[in-house]
Amino acid sequence: MRHDVTIDQLDVGHPARPAAAAALWTSAAGAAAFTLFAYLTTQVRPVRAGSPWQGDPYDAVVTFTMFFVPLLGALGGARALLCRRGRPVPRYRIEQTLRAGLVCTLLVAATLATDWAAVAARADRASWDGGTPWLIASLLPLTGVTAGNLLLHRRAIRRLPKPVRGAEDTGGDWLDDLAPLATLLADPRSRTWRALAALIGRAKVLDFVRLRFTLLAAAAAVAAGLLVATGMASGEGWPGALLFTVETAVFAGGTFAFVMICNSVLRFAASPPASTTSRAARIATTTGALTLPVALALRDTAWQLLGLGDQVDSIGQWAAATLAFALLTGALTFGATATAIRK
Repeated sequence: MRHDVTIDQLDVGHPARPAAAAALWTSAAGAAAFTLFAYLTTQVRPVRAGSPWQGDPYDAVVTFTMFFVPLLGALGGARALLCRRGRPVPRYRIEQTLRAGLVCTLLVAATLATDWAAVAARADRASWDGGTPWLIASLLPLTGVTAGNLLLHRRAIRRLPKPVRGAEDTGGDWLDDLAPLATLLADPRSRTWRALAALIGRAKVLDFVRLRFTLLAAAAAVAAGLLVATGMASGEGWPGALLFTVETAVFAGGTFAFVMICNSVLRFAASPPASTTSRAARIATTTGALTLPVALALRDTAWQLLGLGDQVDSIGQWAAATLAFALLTGALTFGATATAIRK
């Protein structure tokens, strides 16, 4: 059977489809195993007590990935419901879902690399106990599954048909699939579900989200930061207004940067054409927001390199220095990006 190469859809029986299914199923299994592993090694105190990666900068990585991996995995899994086995599937849908699975796997790989680095550095060696060797051994199967999944993704992506050079891009974004997904999941007997599916499918609603995606991402990031900081305060006690604000800002900054970077890679919402200033401001804001969690993870090393190890000894000083560094990074990024775009 001959499989024609098009840029629009993959027909039933196309060789890329079973390869994509294998990669996505393995990615889902790896994400589930990692989420369980991350929860046990960070939230269960008897297990965490002997962990080599319980301190920063190692803990800062898993603090974010243990939220992002299951979230992105759930989004990709929901979209994969539209890839019906017996029907043609738009190429962009399979490609973007595969990219989501790949990003998910890369987040897991980055966390595992950080954990192995903590083992190699013998971090928190004084707190290692009888359970530490088992923790280290548990990294082995996760690492094997992750490596295999990366190979499966490579094979699946290589089997996707290449877009015809010079042809018009007919691909959509994730928002385009909200209406058919809502229709698929809706209870036909429920007026509320039918009304919701119809509302989601309206072009005005989707265009509103695309036009204001950055603002909506910022609002969602702040809400996530407040939720995480509140959860930490509930479990560990009220840390004080300043530390609560810092924790909220750090997680909100990391979440905003993650969403914006993922949007550029995965195309959650196709952005309308923007001016040079708007594009540069968006990139600069993302970079500045990303600086916050990076500064948290590397604070001790950074202060020592800058000769400020003995001067930055309070949360207020750390917060002020981190904010200044984020603003400086954002300003430099804005200038460099604006100049590059104009060229």
